[in-house]
Amino acid sequence: MSLRHDLRVVRAVAATDIRLTLREPLFAIIGILIPINFLLLFLLFAISGGQAPIAVVMNGNGPLAERFVQAMGGSHSFIIHTATSADAEREIRAGSIVAVVTVPRDFDAALSAGARVDIPVEVNNLNVDFTNDIRRAVPLSITSFYADAFPEQVVVNAVEADVQAQDTGYIPYLAVSIVVAGLMLASILQGSVNAARDYELGTIKELALAPVSRLAIGLGKMLGSAALTAASAVLVLGVVILLIGVWPLHPLEVLGFGLLMIAAFLALGVLAGTVVRRRQQAIPLSIACILPLFFLSGPFGPANWLGAIPGAIAAASPLTYAIAAFQHAFHGYQTATQNLAVDTIVLAGFTLGTIALTAFVFGRRGFAH
Repeated sequence: MSLRHDLRVVRAVAATDIRLTLREPLFAIIGILIPINFLLLFLLFAISGGQAPIAVVMNGNGPLAERFVQAMGGSHSFIIHTATSADAEREIRAGSIVAVVTVPRDFDAALSAGARVDIPVEVNNLNVDFTNDIRRAVPLSITSFYADAFPEQVVVNAVEADVQAQDTGYIPYLAVSIVVAGLMLASILQGSVNAARDYELGTIKELALAPVSRLAIGLGKMLGSAALTAASAVLVLGVVILLIGVWPLHPLEVLGFGLLMIAAFLALGVLAGTVVRRRQQAIPLSIACILPLFFLSGPFGPANWLGAIPGAIAAASPLTYAIAAFQHAFHGYQTATQNLAVDTIVLAGFTLGTIALTAFVFGRRGFAH
C-alpha cells in the first residue's frame, strides 16, 4: 500500500467518526463536559481545603495585638475573621470553624513589661489534617510576630534561599495538574467511545475486511477523536487561564505538549474501546483509570517527593511526565528529576507503543463481535 493510499484511509476513517459523532451529540457532550466537571470539582476541593477557617476573639486591641493577628494572616494557613467570644464558641460548636484563638486583654501591657502571655487556642480536632495545621501554624505565627516586634530579643533567624525564581500557590500548581488530567480524561473518553461505537454499529466488520493498513485505521480513529478532544481542551485551558488567571510562561510548550498528550491518551482510549467494545463500559472505565493515575502522578507536588514506592509507581505513569512538562510550560520550573527531553521521549514512546498495540488488538479481535 502506498503512503498516499494510507493517508486517504486516515482521512476517510476520521471523517466517518466525526460524522457519526455529530449524529449522536450526547456522547460528544459527555466527552466535553466531564473533564470540565473534573476540573471544577478538584478546584473547589483545593479552594475549600487549603486553609483552615478560624475565629479570633480580640479581647486586647492594642497595636501589638493587631500585629499578632497580621502575623497569623502571614502564615498562609488560616482564613481569619474576628468574632465575639460568644459568637466564636457558637461557630466552633456548630462545626463551621476549626479553631478559636483568643488574644488576651492584657496582651500589649504584658509584652511591654516582659511578662509571660498565654494565648488560648480552642481546636475542633475532628479532622487531624486541619488540627495539625493549627498546631503548626499558631506557634509559627507567635515566632514570626515576636521576631518582628522584638527583633533585638530574637538572636536566631532563618535565612531563606529560594531554588525557584518565584513562589507558586497551591491552586495555580494544582490547576495545571488538573488540566493534564482533564486532557487525559477527554482524550480517553473520545477515543474509547468512538472505537467502541464501531462494534455496536457493526462497522468494525467493514474495517476489518477492508484491504487497508490496521495502523492507518487506528490513526484515522485518533484523528477523528482529536477534533472533539480539542474542543474540550480549549474549554479546560480557558477556565484555567482566563478564569483562574494561571497564564503560561511558555505558550508554545503548552501547545506542543498539549498536542502530544492528546495523541498519547487518544491512543490509549482507542485501545480501551477496542477491548471493551461497548460505550456504556468505555465511559466508566475511562473515569476509573484516571483517578488512580492522577493521585499517583504527583498532582500536588513533585512525584519524587512521594517516597520510594509511590515514586516508583509514578515513574511508570505517563501522566507523571505530562504533569512535569505542563508545570514547566506554565510556571517555568522542572518538577521532576528528568528534563523536558525525557518527558517528550516518554510521551512519544507511549503514543507509538499504544498505537502499535491497538493495531495488534484490532487485528486479532476485529472480526469478533
